[in-house]
Order: sequence, then C-alpha cells, then structure tokens
Amino acid sequence: MLIRITAVICALATLSACGSDDTPPPQSATTPTPVAAAPFKVGVTTSDAALPPAPQLPTDTQVCSTVEASNSYVRQPSGALGPEADNGTTSAILNPDQQRIQAALDACGAAVDAEVGATIAAADAAAAASQTAAAVPNVNIAGASAQQLAQPQYRASKFAVRLSVSSTGAGNAFITGPLTLPSGVTLWVDTGVTVYATRDVMAYAPNAAGPYCANTAVSSTKAGSSGNCLPLIGGNYLVNSAIVGGGSIDSRAASEIVSSNPLYPLMRVDLTCTNTYAAYAAGKQATTGTSCDNGGTFVDTAASSRHMTWWDLAWLGNMIENGTSGVGSQSNFRMMVFSYAKNLTLYGITLNNSANFHVVPSGVDGLTVWGVKVQTPSLSASANPAGNGNPNYLGMLPSIDTAKNTDAFDPGSAAKAVVQALTTGNGKTSSAGKIAFDGYLKNAVFAYNYLSTGDDDISPKGSNNPSPAGSGLFGIDGNRNVATDRKYGFVIAHNHIYAGHGISIGSETNAGVTNIQVYDNSFDGAESALRIKSDWARGGTVTNINYNNICIRNSDNALVFTPYYSTKALPNPTSPLYPNFHDISVSNVHIIGSTAVQLQGFQANTGGIAHAQIPLGMTLTNVLADSPDTVAVSTSDANLTLSNVNLPIFASTANNVTLNGVASRSLSMATAVDCSAAYVDFPGIGESSPAGQTWPGSQ
Repeated sequence: MLIRITAVICALATLSACGSDDTPPPQSATTPTPVAAAPFKVGVTTSDAALPPAPQLPTDTQVCSTVEASNSYVRQPSGALGPEADNGTTSAILNPDQQRIQAALDACGAAVDAEVGATIAAADAAAAASQTAAAVPNVNIAGASAQQLAQPQYRASKFAVRLSVSSTGAGNAFITGPLTLPSGVTLWVDTGVTVYATRDVMAYAPNAAGPYCANTAVSSTKAGSSGNCLPLIGGNYLVNSAIVGGGSIDSRAASEIVSSNPLYPLMRVDLTCTNTYAAYAAGKQATTGTSCDNGGTFVDTAASSRHMTWWDLAWLGNMIENGTSGVGSQSNFRMMVFSYAKNLTLYGITLNNSANFHVVPSGVDGLTVWGVKVQTPSLSASANPAGNGNPNYLGMLPSIDTAKNTDAFDPGSAAKAVVQALTTGNGKTSSAGKIAFDGYLKNAVFAYNYLSTGDDDISPKGSNNPSPAGSGLFGIDGNRNVATDRKYGFVIAHNHIYAGHGISIGSETNAGVTNIQVYDNSFDGAESALRIKSDWARGGTVTNINYNNICIRNSDNALVFTPYYSTKALPNPTSPLYPNFHDISVSNVHIIGSTAVQLQGFQANTGGIAHAQIPLGMTLTNVLADSPDTVAVSTSDANLTLSNVNLPIFASTANNVTLNGVASRSLSMATAVDCSAAYVDFPGIGESSPAGQTWPGSQ
C-alpha cells in the first residue's frame, strides 16, 4: 500500500514536490564530485595525431643494390673498430669503402632520375608557374611542395642502397670518406652495421690549394672553419632522400688523425706540426723549427708524439686559442650537411662521435628526424687503442666536456632561394629540369629521438632569411606552408634528451625564429634544458615559442633565455643587432633537483650606443620544482606572467622586472607534470644513460 499511496501523492502534487528531469534531486553524501584530470604523463606517448605518419624502412623490392661489409672489418663489442683494421698510410687501407658505396649511390641516383626526374620537374614547373602568376609579394617561388612530391608518382620503384653485414663471414663494418647522397635515394644502414669515418685527412680536404682541413687557424688572422672540410655525408638539391636503418654511423672524432699524403700538415699533441701549408703547397717538407701555419708551434720532423684527434683540435681552437686571441676555432668535418631539399628523412639510425655538428639541414621543406639516437661521446670513443683510447692532448679522457661543438641537429633556413637541377650523385645533376627551392625551413618534425651530446641537442637557427630585404618574414616560421598531414609546421616532441645543451634556439637568430611547438620531452642530466640564446652581434626576433609538458631532472640550467650569449664583436661597431624574445610560453614544466633559471631581456643603454630596453616577454604556467629552495633564479629586463609557479621569481624595479601574478613557495605539487616514466636508460647495446642507470620509474 505504501508504494501506491506515494504514487498518488506525487500525481496530485506539483512535479517539484517529487522531483523531475528538470529539477535536480537534493544533494546527498552519495552525489559524485568533480575530479580533476590527472597531470600529463611525460614519456609514454606512442602515437600523436598532430604529427605526420611515421617513416618506414624500404622493402626488399625497393632496393637498388646491396653493398656487403668486408670480412676484414668487425665492430668490437664496445662499438669501436679493431685497431688493426686501418693501420696504414695508403688510402686503400685508410679509406677502403668510399668508392664502392658512392658507386652504388650514383647508380641508384641515376636510375631514380631516369624514372621520375622528368615527372618531378614537370610538377615543380607547373607549381612555380602558378606561384609566379599569383605574384604574391615578398614570397620566393617554392615550386611543388614537399607534401605533393611525397606522393607515389614522384618516387622511383627502386630507390635504396642497403649496407649490410657480410653474408660469408663476420664483417659488419665499413670505413669510408665523404659520400654524396643523390636526390631520391635512401641510404639504408642495416641493423648490425656500423659505418666508420676514415681517419685520413686527405679524404676531407676538398682543395689542394686551401683553405685547409684539420687545423685551428689557417693564418694568424683567420680561424679554422668546418667549411674547410667535406662532410662525411652531404647532399644538395634533393627530393625524397633519406638515411635510415637500425645501424650506426661513427665519425671517430676521438681517433688520431692520419694522412695518406706525408706532406700534409698535421698537429701533434705536443703542439708541434709535421709540415707547413706553405711548404705543402709547394710540394716540399719544411725544416725543423719553421713556424707552423695551422695553429701549432713549430715544425718538428723528428717528433714521435701522436697526431691530434678532431676533438683535440676543437678543444685547442675553442677553449685555448679563442680565449687568448678571440679568433680560434677548428677546421673539423661535420657528419652530415644538406642544403635545399624537399622531404629529407633520418629514421632509426644511430649517430656517434661527430668531429663537429652531427646534422646540419638548411632550407628543407619536409624535414623528418624520427627515432634517431645520437650519443657523443659513446663508449667507442674511449675503447680503441688506435687513437680512441688515448686521452686528449691535455690528458683528459673523452667526455661530454671534451667533445666540443658536437651539436646533434642544427636545422636552419638557407641563404637564398635557388632554382637548381637535382643532384644524382658524385657531383652530377639531373637533365630532366630544374627545381625551385625557396630556402625556408618548413614542416620540420623531431620526434621519438634519444639525444646526448657535448653541445646543443636540437638547435633551430634563423641565421639566414631568403626573403627580399625588408619583407618582415622569418628565417624559421612554423606556420609557413604547413602540410595538411600535420597540425604544426615545426614540432619537437616525445624526445628523451640527456647530456648537452638541450633544445637551444640560436645563437644565430638574426633572421628570426617563430611558431615552434615543443612538448612531451624529458631532460635528464642536461647542462641546459630549454634555452634561447642570442647577442647583439646577431640580433633577431624569437617569438611564439611554446613549451608544454616537460620533465627536467638534474640540469645545471633548467631554463635559459638570454640575449647575452657571447661577447662576440659587432659586425659594425655602431650598429648592433638587437635580440628580441617575446610571446614565449612555458607551461606544465616539472623540475627535479637543484638548478638555475635565467630569464633576461635586453637592457636599455644611454651611454655608448644608446638604445631602448627590449624586455623578455614570457608566460609561465604550472611551472613547479620539487625543491624550489634549490632553484637559483636570475631575472632582468623582463615582463613575466605567472600562474601556479613556485620558482623564486620576484618583481624588481632595480632589474626592470615586471610581474603579472606572483610566485608562491608553498604550492601543491598535485598539478605537477607526471615524470614517473620520463627518465629511461639510453637505449642500445653497449650504450648507457650518461646520467646513470636507475630503477625503472625512479626519480
């Protein structure tokens, strides 16, 4: 009866008396309360809809040719090449594989060009014609986009040269001098294979009459330059080229430099030299006591000291000579240099021990660096008694401190727009027609990489602006011509970064850098983690850089934003180039361990060269340190907006620091980014995390 009575009462009463779909029931102890979303977990993302599809290895049917390793060359468990492999004085011993690898690349490049070169040229010409007709001001002709040229009709049926282990023995290594990557060709370094750079300086010396390679100064007034040396792998004017595979490339920069030409000048660890460039150019040997002209002291024809390594030259040029004279540097070869390309991919490859920067891509539309491991120095740098096991000329063993200028990736814009025939290999170009390259760096992705170096890990550089003067366009602009298969035009995401200077924009920012997305990255033991650097010798605007969901552990400098990177001399003493960093967003950053933070704009000056203040404009949101008392913050000339920040950041009239919002020392860590899976051991056989191995998930 109770149920029936209740129903009658509700039928006679108003709906509000018994409740309805329009009237919420009274609150009770069982009513659920809103639950805040869990903090983002760094380091576990395996797919990302904002990125283009992941690269793939070629299939067996897409291989032009396979080059097998000689059984004479076997990688040791340390990763080093056996010392007996290339002890000699002739190029046949020192550089045995360059010619046969290059021949395979050239043949593949010629076949690719014959199959699709004309099709690419026609598509590019049609696109360029429409762009000319549009007459868009201040925009260089780009021709066909990388996205268009990635379609199957622009790729040859066979396009890969595969370097493989020996099928008849234990051989798994190659020794080679500089290689030219042709347009449309993929160099596939197979799993288990290591490509070693030759120690023969003659392979990298492009000019018999200078400027010369392997020195710290080619004269008393001109410093050494990496441009004096050929890169180990280079390529210009490329469409759909790549370097892929589960193997590795090792430049052996801690090995003793040798020469197949006894007259070529080399420096020794005692700072004497074997000859002078003047005598070498004349085909002669200088007498003992003659002053060196390569950065050394004097010629000693009877000395028994070993020759320097590439990293010896880097230390001498940068840390010693540059500090004394201000002009020292080093003429060291880079591992890879590419200029002007559409669709350039590095995938799965491991790179070790470059003598200078590892990869320098300039003016590329469609740059993909995915699943790449860079570890310099690796274990192999101190394992080989043929030079690698020796300490440097000051007695220091190979370390991140002695591996100077070993940046992992230095992507940038190119100096100008060009129209050029595609490279088919070994200096040859396509006859099918010319391709337009506008010189911008566009559609760049750095994803799922593991990086540990002695210098910058990823360093976007707006050093060149191919636009007409005064156009107001940026050298690097992540919003320029964004392909439809991705959300952003410049992304650095899902990477694990160890030793080095982290993600470091600059120092060449004179042409401007804008619209870069940096998210879901971890930094473990990095000297610097997030950095923007420039100075008034370079200048430039850096804006709309967005950092999000970042874990930083045991970094000397977690955040570094400074326009005072160096005291480099001004190009024109009365005309500085002012750095301007603004609209920088730093959000959801979790800092573990003691560290420093540097947030600086450009100070006004009324004496000397008068100029107004150029403040740093930055927003920091949910930036939390586990131990805020161990974070040392330096701020000046900055307009900062703070929200949920526990770093010691304060307004300062004396330092021209203005705050919107306040920092609090006692904030809860409940909203901090989850770093429990962010820190992992560096992957790979024979390799380990420079920060040390830890229990999985430990902090």
